Amino acid sequence: MKSYGITDIGNVRKYNQDYSLECDDPIGNLDNLYVVCDGLGGRNAGEYASSTAAENFFDIVEASELENPLAIFKEAITEVNEIVFEEGQEPEYKGMATTLVAATIMDGVVYVANVGDSRAYIVGDEMTQITWDHSYVGELMRRGKITKEEARFHNKNNVITRAIGAEETVEPDYFQVELEKGEIILLCTDGLYNMLSERTIQAVINARGSLRAKAEKLVDLANEAGGKDNIAAVLITQ
Repeated sequence: MKSYGITDIGNVRKYNQDYSLECDDPIGNLDNLYVVCDGLGGRNAGEYASSTAAENFFDIVEASELENPLAIFKEAITEVNEIVFEEGQEPEYKGMATTLVAATIMDGVVYVANVGDSRAYIVGDEMTQITWDHSYVGELMRRGKITKEEARFHNKNNVITRAIGAEETVEPDYFQVELEKGEIILLCTDGLYNMLSERTIQAVINARGSLRAKAEKLVDLANEAGGKDNIAAVLITQ
């Protein structure tokens, strides 16, 4: 596997609460592992929530004795949620929480888990969103009340309905999808997809160039479009 991950503060926020980790080599019983988190809360709380969730997720996966990728993800998310929730009871981190989207690719299949509105896509001849947003506008989209484009500009597009650490327990979604040759996986936060249309994102990813060049181009375009939030993007290819 090959990957490149990048986060950026954007043009408006004072602090960068997006966090990503990438490992192209085996980790525990998984062949690779990629995680993106978007922290919620004040300066310390949001930054700490996202980094704590991602780093503990990696540690738990590495130590897991389970073999099924989605079972490993379930174990890791359960434990990470407990960690973030417990530490969120401290005054300094009161109310902190974070989104989380994780992926691993094994034998041509991508396994994904998510909580919140950070997304996983498969990009090739088409651009397909794997995950469903756990958000107010995500629910409106599922009901057919608004389109994806309308959701980008909705005045409640930052209202999250599920997050790591927000409650004592959390209910993730899990997915597994077969990959076609040449397809690229994108993990990203709302600071990317709310700034750029899927057509623009797909065009950048399908253009010639390295994963690094493509990821940096996505960040540049998101900032040119306003950069209203922190931005995170991880690109992965077989």
